[in-house]
Amino acid sequence: MSETLSAAEAVTDAVAGLEAHASLNLVTEIDQKSALAMAQSLDQTADAGRGPLHGLPLIVKANIAVEGMRHDGGCPALGGNIAGADAGVVQRLREAGAIPVAMANLHELAFGTTSANAHFGSVGNPHDPTRMTGGSSGGTAAAIGAGIFKIGLGTDTGGSGRIPAGFCGCAGFRPTSGRYPADGILKLTDTLDTISIMAADMEHLARLDAAIMSETVAGPAEVGKIRLAVVGDPFWLGIYREMAALGRQALARLADSGVTLVETDLPRIENLTEAAGFPIALFETERNWQVLARELAGLSLAEFADRIASPDVRGLYQMMARGEMPGEAAYRAAMDQHRPDLQKAFAELFADTGADAIIFPTLARSAPPIDQTEVIDIDGESLPLFPTMTRRELSASIAGLPALSLPAGLCGDKLPFAMELVAPAGADRDLLAIGRAIETLLN
Repeated sequence: MSETLSAAEAVTDAVAGLEAHASLNLVTEIDQKSALAMAQSLDQTADAGRGPLHGLPLIVKANIAVEGMRHDGGCPALGGNIAGADAGVVQRLREAGAIPVAMANLHELAFGTTSANAHFGSVGNPHDPTRMTGGSSGGTAAAIGAGIFKIGLGTDTGGSGRIPAGFCGCAGFRPTSGRYPADGILKLTDTLDTISIMAADMEHLARLDAAIMSETVAGPAEVGKIRLAVVGDPFWLGIYREMAALGRQALARLADSGVTLVETDLPRIENLTEAAGFPIALFETERNWQVLARELAGLSLAEFADRIASPDVRGLYQMMARGEMPGEAAYRAAMDQHRPDLQKAFAELFADTGADAIIFPTLARSAPPIDQTEVIDIDGESLPLFPTMTRRELSASIAGLPALSLPAGLCGDKLPFAMELVAPAGADRDLLAIGRAIETLLN
């Protein structure tokens, strides 16, 4: 919140901003009445009783529970599902003084990377409404990228927080798996899903993490002591030539400022990611939604699938209902062999290089046209969009590692460019400190 605004004024401004950008389809629901009531109460609070996020309007992805608001994942089949309580993370942020204002639009049920929601409309990119936001946390990222909110919540399964943060020009953070409470989320997978935090800058992102964890805010690291690994294969492959060139320019700025860079390759990361990713994601999603469809909508999975609005998501759930997904054997191989091997590969990479984190361009290219949801152009080659956008993001998700996407300037088409950092498990505060130290160097 601006120091010149009361909490009530900040909420009013946020609502006005959402209304001014209504054509972007940023939100599925606004609760101005409840937000203003909380804001007015906060404005009566003495300085000594104010939390670290006092009066900051918060936007929450619609698959995360906010008491009294629809908990529908952007899906008409769950339109009557009203949250009876806040998700644990939302409750902690309320206690810190943040004010939930609106539910952010998303790729339906968080199962996709475009935020093309057939029920609420595709989320438009604030930098160019004809371009997509990425997903699935597109509404949160776009609302922050538009300057309406400073802080927001998304979720990240295989890049669902980092991809839209990169496309929309905000900071996006996936914590070490298990760092944040996992209750109150319409989860796809227990192994891969986590709350993702997003913010307009690293200071607000660090404050969000500290509020969730009841810790002090991570300050900036000392630039001259930062050591980053540049893992060419696989993380710098399969991306637009412009992305690689901009990434190298960003590395040069970091090196000129005293950051140590270590070049290396570890191609087996990609092979292990491919072996583990979809068996885990699809097997666990089917298992979870066999239960959730019945509990939340009173429907079988097949009946629920038929009520999903977006064709791509509906098709996936119909396949799950027919049992056409990876079976127990593939899942067990992913969980018992490929995932531990991937975690070991990352651990050895960090040990061998002495790096605090690895660094690479977040995105395969700048935001594609909003209506091109099936294929993506990479230097004239037409590739399937979903695997192309997630192939490098999914590694951190499967290994359970903290990952941070930071704005790093603009592409030639004036759309945001971003760099991603992935750190060892449990090094969340160190990663946030690195982000705070290099934020201005990247831009």
